[in-house]
Amino acid sequence: MLVTLGLILVYRIGAHVPTPFIDPVKIREFFRGTFGSGGVFNVVDMFSGGAFSQMTVFALGIMPYISASIILQLLTAVWPRLEKISKEGEAGRKKITQWTRYGTVGLSLFQGFGIGIYLLNEQLSLIPDHPALFLFVTAMTMCTGTCFIMWLGEKISQHGIGNGISIIITIGIIARYPIDLNLALMSIRNNSMTPIGLMMVLALGVLVAALIVFGQQANRKVPVQHARRMVGRKMVQGGNTFIPLKLNTAGVIPVIFSSAILTFPAMILPMFGGGAPGSIGFTISSWLEMNSIHNPYNAFNLTSGGIFSLLKMVNIYTLAYIALTAFFCFFYTAITLNPVDLADNLKKSGAYIPGIKPGKHTADYIDHILVRITVVGAFFLIVVALVPDMLYVSFNIPFGVAQMAGGTGLIIVVGVVLDTMMQIESQLMMRHYEGFGRSGGRVGSRSRRPVVRMRGA
Repeated sequence: MLVTLGLILVYRIGAHVPTPFIDPVKIREFFRGTFGSGGVFNVVDMFSGGAFSQMTVFALGIMPYISASIILQLLTAVWPRLEKISKEGEAGRKKITQWTRYGTVGLSLFQGFGIGIYLLNEQLSLIPDHPALFLFVTAMTMCTGTCFIMWLGEKISQHGIGNGISIIITIGIIARYPIDLNLALMSIRNNSMTPIGLMMVLALGVLVAALIVFGQQANRKVPVQHARRMVGRKMVQGGNTFIPLKLNTAGVIPVIFSSAILTFPAMILPMFGGGAPGSIGFTISSWLEMNSIHNPYNAFNLTSGGIFSLLKMVNIYTLAYIALTAFFCFFYTAITLNPVDLADNLKKSGAYIPGIKPGKHTADYIDHILVRITVVGAFFLIVVALVPDMLYVSFNIPFGVAQMAGGTGLIIVVGVVLDTMMQIESQLMMRHYEGFGRSGGRVGSRSRRPVVRMRGA
């Protein structure tokens, strides 16, 4: 626990170290309006814990690592050689991890270079007469920051508690909550939001958090019957167990992957035409924004509110987010749980599902169940993830305030907290049994002390 907290403290300190040759005051003034309007930049800023809006050395956060992981997992599913390496056990896992690190370096350099061009075009550089030096320093600084965060995450996984990368993402999201609450109070003072509206957002956040816990813990129990078998010279009676198939097998991975992919074009588009009005980058960005004006509400010139305001969400960003989340739900479930392997393991152990023939019929039955529960799990993730977008785009609630009611951030926070709590409980249980074993050993050693008899006694 102390190692984990110490490394988290290092991460939060680094999130406030500014990038060289950038004026922090101008950066805050420039991004104040940009980050209050939603969009993919807000996703990057959320994952980086506010470091992107301040352009610190951790501005890219851990997003390049996530993007590299996505690319390798997709290649593993379509490239037989890479799939073979992934099944080589610990050696294969280390090799894929190494390739992921190389991909992280390449992506972070590329994205840092794109951010440097964007900052130059917006005249936010302190050395505008030396663009080559500014681009080199910006790209190298942000690449180094991302690699350092990746190293921190791996050290937390090795020497701390929980998944290091997930914990770093969660801490960055939690660090935004005080800022979002302050934004809500300022909106109330400016009469752009009512106190009742804030209370409703907080109540909705509690309700969505409870829904996330329910979705993460729900599972479908498939009954399994174990046949009698001979162990040594004894006949062991078979028993009844079950296979717990989680409603949301992929966990928070689909929403993280979807957000990472949707942030990638935002890093590339500024390189085409500088993002100026009329340029290619500006035109494509206007279609890919969360609050894009290209939606049915504006197309039909609707002026009434109410339920018709939901039509503002029907844009390319929302549709792409829904499609990617659903795809990664099925994709990650297929990678994590293979029905054919599961059916073969049941057959080899002499177990079977009552009423289902072993082998192919069992695999088809498990696959049928997985498809049905994955559809429900994907729908659950999509609804929860789109709650902030609905509040912001359709009902004009500030995006920072709307993030407290659900979305990618809340899904990740609740999911990682649940996973970390389970790991802490397992650590405590192991510590309890180790202590019990040591005390039992001492008692046993006293009882087995040899008795020395005196000669002639």
